[in-house]
Amino acid sequence: MVPDHKERMVHCEHCGNTVYPKICPGVIVAVTDGDRLLLTKYANRPGSVNYALVAGFTEIGETLEETVQREVMEEVGLKVKNIRYYKSQPWSFSGTLLFGFFCDVDGDDTLTVDHEELSMAQWVERDKIPDQGNNISLTKEMMMLFRDGKEPR
Repeated sequence: MVPDHKERMVHCEHCGNTVYPKICPGVIVAVTDGDRLLLTKYANRPGSVNYALVAGFTEIGETLEETVQREVMEEVGLKVKNIRYYKSQPWSFSGTLLFGFFCDVDGDDTLTVDHEELSMAQWVERDKIPDQGNNISLTKEMMMLFRDGKEPR
């Protein structure tokens, strides 16, 4: 297999077989409640000090917006509304194309945390959101936008 010079793929010079990268769509979700943002930590990353947002992969036949609703319900037991697309980010380490969304909690803000997915989840006031260093992740960018009051409405 050799890289193609025109497209992002590799091909076999002997049989002509072409292989394109597989892309797995996923969502990053900033759930808001007024001046509070829902911050989480993943269960499968012991010792991690960084906060995360709700995230997950899109299932076959599911829209990105349905993924947002399902993942938030599965991970923290909340209904959401006013789902707003922010931007996307390719994450080549896992072949994922991430789609960032902001949304508002719809009704009860009581968290029911799935501890198989998350080690914790909590509402954090806008001015208490910590700056966690690097700016390479969509998650970090969205957290800082909210903290600075610049999130899409």
